[in-house]
Amino acid sequence: SSGVDDHVFISSGENVHLPCNNALHDCKSTTWIYNNRFGSSLVVELIGLGIKNKDSERHERLSLGSDCSLNIKNITKKDYGYYICQQYVNEQRYQEGDAHIYLHVLHGKLMIIWS
Repeated sequence: SSGVDDHVFISSGENVHLPCNNALHDCKSTTWIYNNRFGSSLVVELIGLGIKNKDSERHERLSLGSDCSLNIKNITKKDYGYYICQQYVNEQRYQEGDAHIYLHVLHGKLMIIWS
């Protein structure tokens, strides 16, 4: 798949801004998809072609930025997962615009990553 995997680390209770790559001029072409576990099949469409999905349990905390980014307020551990931004041009997916973001929600004050 195209797009670059980004990792975003955020603490519970904070707000996060997930950027969409190469945002097109019109966010009506933008779809944000959420996958609660990396690689599982449970996929939720949070934003479909610029319109917020009111059935999503977190919809009241979501907004679409002017640059088509996804803003999530008051992060909880349930927001952890894989977010994909997709953009469409004339109903065709514009794959160069895909953004793949792993959102990691931190608990506590300090996290050390060994590599």
